[in-house]
Amino acid sequence: MRQRDAAPAISAELSAVPNAVARLVDLDPGLFAFSIAGITPWRGMERGLGLPAVHVAPVKSAQDAAIEITTAEGRPGAWLGGRSTTLLVRSPVRGGRALVTAYLGHDPAGPPLAMTIRRIDAAAELPARTVSFAAQAQSGAPPEIGLEIVLHIRGRGDVYFFDSGWAGRVGPGSWIEAFTILPRHALAAAAIEYKGLSAGGVETAWLPSGSACGTRGRNLPLLGFAVRQKAGVAGARFDCEYSGAFESGAVSGPARNGAPCVSSANTDPLEGMQVRIIDRSAT
Repeated sequence: MRQRDAAPAISAELSAVPNAVARLVDLDPGLFAFSIAGITPWRGMERGLGLPAVHVAPVKSAQDAAIEITTAEGRPGAWLGGRSTTLLVRSPVRGGRALVTAYLGHDPAGPPLAMTIRRIDAAAELPARTVSFAAQAQSGAPPEIGLEIVLHIRGRGDVYFFDSGWAGRVGPGSWIEAFTILPRHALAAAAIEYKGLSAGGVETAWLPSGSACGTRGRNLPLLGFAVRQKAGVAGARFDCEYSGAFESGAVSGPARNGAPCVSSANTDPLEGMQVRIIDRSAT
């Protein structure tokens, strides 16, 4: 009973912590493992609580059953963080939905928190889904546009990143074959375009946001990319700043507003992207 009574108090404590980021996650029927990716120790304490911390809650509709959430030991659970790194989530026969809330604390320069969702009851191993959370910029800074970045990564397929400091960088040899940038802002989505440099040395055309840039399943890495605001979008003034991480270990950037972001080494596959779009028209 003491554990059950403690949950509202913990939630009340965390509600006062800045940089809480929530995501709705849709699940197919089945059993899934929700895990904090890599080794993510508590970076500090906020109001007596260790951060970062992740809360997973069921979202129940009027027609369907809710998901069931337990710890790896089979006990009821809802939190990831500290020594608790895995939750088991069972989605009902018609599928389900989880509300995932990451409490990141005060440090906007800290590394993003990455959570993986892996189907564990399938006969064949399926690619894991990655959900990333990053601290929000401090108040007073120019507004930064929220982004969803989808990377098609060698050996992993499509991996989704939300507002993360880095997209990609999931392991050696996991180069990016294609990427899609989706600004969560209507004017930015209409104003931003990007291009890629293929392994054959050919630049793609400038593509509008939401377009896939690169190839999928052909084992051809991208070697670089660029992002800019397209001309002739009235009322928009966006700064695009971006960096790249490469297979050799080189990190290039930040480049800005259409300048190419490539490695200093020749034919060096791109393995990670960091993209910031800042709304200057709002300042």
